[in-house]
Amino acid sequence: MTSFKYYVGASIDGFIADSTGDVSWLEAFNHEAGVRQSYEEFFAGVGALVFGGETYLWLVKKLASDGEPWPYGDKPVWVFTHHELPSTEGADLTFVRGDVALWARDIAQSAGTKDVWIVGGAQLAGKFLESAVLDELHLVTVPVVLGDGINLFTSGNRSRFEFINRIDRDGQVSEVRYRLAR
Repeated sequence: MTSFKYYVGASIDGFIADSTGDVSWLEAFNHEAGVRQSYEEFFAGVGALVFGGETYLWLVKKLASDGEPWPYGDKPVWVFTHHELPSTEGADLTFVRGDVALWARDIAQSAGTKDVWIVGGAQLAGKFLESAVLDELHLVTVPVVLGDGINLFTSGNRSRFEFINRIDRDGQVSEVRYRLAR
C-alpha cells in the first residue's frame, strides 16, 4: 500500500532552512557517513514525489546554476503552486493547485506500488499533515543549532507521531522514523 512520507533533514532545533531559506548548512552533511546510503534506501521505495512551488523553483534554479540534470529520473512529480512555473527537461511534471486531500488519490496512483515522497517545503508538508494524508516522517537530524528559520512544519494543527525506529549509522547524523498517530 502506498504511504505518504515526509523525508527531510533538519537542525537539532527543528529547522529545515535558515531564516533566509538557505540550506547550505544542511547540504554540508551530504557526504557524512551513512547519509547517501540512507537517502538511496529511501529513494528506492519512492514512486512519486510532491513539491511545493517554492521548493520546486529553488531546485530548478540550483540545478541550472550547477549545470546538473533532473535528479529524479522519470518518476512522476507533482508540484502544488498558484504560479506559472517553468517545466524541466527530463521531468514528468504535473502542476496542480487546491487542497492536497483532493489530489492524494491521483498522486498515490501515480506512485504505483511504491511510496510518495513529500519533498517539501514546510507549508506543503503542513498541509499534508492537516489533511491527515501524511503517513510517516523520516527525520534526518544534523548537529547544527540555527536558533530560527523555517520550521519542520508550518501548521497550526497539533499532531502526534508514534516512534517507528531509529536508524543508527556511523557519523554525526541520525535518522528517526515516525508514524502519524491516528
